[in-house]
Amino acid sequence: MARYITQRIIYMIITLFLIATATFFLMKLLPGTPFNMEDKLTEAQKAALYEQYGLNDPLPVQYANYIFGLVQGDMGISFQFDNRKVEDLIMDRIGPSAQLGFQSLVFGTVIGLILGLISAIKRNTAYDYSSNLMAILGKSIPSFVFAGLLQYYLAVKFGWFPVSFWDSFKHTILPTIANAMFTLAVTQRFLRTEMLEVLGSDYIVLARAKGLKNSVVTFKHGLRNALIPVITIMGPLVVSMMTGSLVIEKIFAIPGIGEQFVRSIQMNDYAMIMGTTMFFSILFVVVILIVDLLYVVVDPRIRLTGGKE
Repeated sequence: MARYITQRIIYMIITLFLIATATFFLMKLLPGTPFNMEDKLTEAQKAALYEQYGLNDPLPVQYANYIFGLVQGDMGISFQFDNRKVEDLIMDRIGPSAQLGFQSLVFGTVIGLILGLISAIKRNTAYDYSSNLMAILGKSIPSFVFAGLLQYYLAVKFGWFPVSFWDSFKHTILPTIANAMFTLAVTQRFLRTEMLEVLGSDYIVLARAKGLKNSVVTFKHGLRNALIPVITIMGPLVVSMMTGSLVIEKIFAIPGIGEQFVRSIQMNDYAMIMGTTMFFSILFVVVILIVDLLYVVVDPRIRLTGGKE
């Protein structure tokens, strides 16, 4: 296991290095500059700004400084957000984003598992059709459309929830639902498919022939094996929620990383864009590692490649 984890950490470092490199050079292709009203600045003022942020250095020097800073945990200085360090700005905004992501993941996964299980057990019934319809809607309708519909009907028309902002738990309900719909849909579809396959397996037929209760067969023998493919998709689902939250936070005026990231793109804040991208990338590769390790928790029979001591 230790050897496997070490190998994965090495792969994670290589992946993050490639992402940092690609992000840096892509930023240099963006049109415009990070300085507002640059056309009204004198040449001396422009030179001073470029000197201050190191933008007049040769491109290889800028790249080397950026990578060296990342290794030391320095993501640079924001051009637009009060000249503060990027990592400090991210930490200031991480609370609402983390809460939204956690609530969306838990809500989408739990409800998706429940619907998928009911759909598999009650196959070809009204429960199954209703569950499948919800999953189809969740996969086909973008999260920002759900957000607008929830705001109009549940906030504006009926007044059950606040339209936007992030002041109390009640403010988090609508953005959580909007952000979790895709996760709910994918989880439901995967679990239903896997449960139907598992429940038709020979060992399930044998377990029933031995007189085991349906609840024991379904949950102890069926659900545990059906969860393995579901765990596989948890990594991509986390990423989909992270990218979806960028728009959701903007729509609901949530003071999180996503809203700040959108603003940084609008203002060509190179350091903020690259720092936020690296933050999401680090989160993604860590989640993927955790998902891989969860295989052993769900089914100890699984042996990870290179996992032997």
